[in-house]
Amino acid sequence: MADKFNEELYDPVPLKKFDPEKELVADLYLKIDSKYLKYRHKGDAITSEKYDLFLSKSVAEVYFLKEVVQEVLSWLDATKEEAISEMVEKVGEENRELVEAREEIKEIIYETFADEELNSRAVEVLQHQSKEFIAMASEDKVNKAIIAKLTKFNSSVADHSVNTANVAIYIAMCCGFGAQYDLENIYMGALLHDYGKAKIPANILENKTNVRYSQAIQDHPNKGVGMIKKMKNIPEEVQMIVAQHHEQYNGSGFPSGLKGDGIYKFAMIVSMANIFNNIIEEELPKKGISEPNVEVYRKAIKVIEYDKGKQFNPEFIERTCDGLKLAFGNYQK
Repeated sequence: MADKFNEELYDPVPLKKFDPEKELVADLYLKIDSKYLKYRHKGDAITSEKYDLFLSKSVAEVYFLKEVVQEVLSWLDATKEEAISEMVEKVGEENRELVEAREEIKEIIYETFADEELNSRAVEVLQHQSKEFIAMASEDKVNKAIIAKLTKFNSSVADHSVNTANVAIYIAMCCGFGAQYDLENIYMGALLHDYGKAKIPANILENKTNVRYSQAIQDHPNKGVGMIKKMKNIPEEVQMIVAQHHEQYNGSGFPSGLKGDGIYKFAMIVSMANIFNNIIEEELPKKGISEPNVEVYRKAIKVIEYDKGKQFNPEFIERTCDGLKLAFGNYQK
């Protein structure tokens, strides 16, 4: 038991580097009140749910015994390279740079969300990486449908944020928006859209049947934008996306019940991307699969296609669905 108190026995490892669904190669410890407590055994996974719980508690590091830290770091490097290779196989070697950029942004998202409050340094890093990604994604040689495929579905807030951002800029391109400034704002807005959700206190987040959880979900766009407004370098367009990404075209959304053209157009685009990814994330465990198949993509696309102006601006629906069908090429009507 004395080992729990000995600082010299443990080393920290950044939590942002972990795939929460991968089995650990060593016992994982948390540091709580200067004590080191075993949280997961070798062979266990952190799980996406607990990964997001760490975010809500602003946990940036976990700990391992010094004697196994090098093994853990090598395993993390191999896990990241495996994830990159799997995605490169899906989208083509010519898109490796985009895949690598996507993984870097995912790590920055976790680091940014894990801070107790947004800080200007983290935001500047995220904006810089986002601009570079948009610049690459906008190049003429890039097949735009590939951008929508840069997704990894494990339901953690970090991966969900990047998935939503990638699908959102693809939808924006399909709808005729190609200006660098617009795409950068859409991308940043989508990356930050669930910042308020990530900051729901752990005691509320763990009890989803409680009315306080429902209230926190309803309020997370306001909470997120309230925090984001403190940063002087985040454009108003990004703030509007975060504030309005759950508003619905018929006025039945939240938190403000905005309606029709009263909703910022790029918030509507991020909303479609968010719903598309949410449906996929919900369907995968139901079907016992880790990657979407034709049936899952078909269901997600049909939700948007059959919306008829309830949630989404009907002006965007046809081009969005045509684009998504193109991106996920084996989709059949």
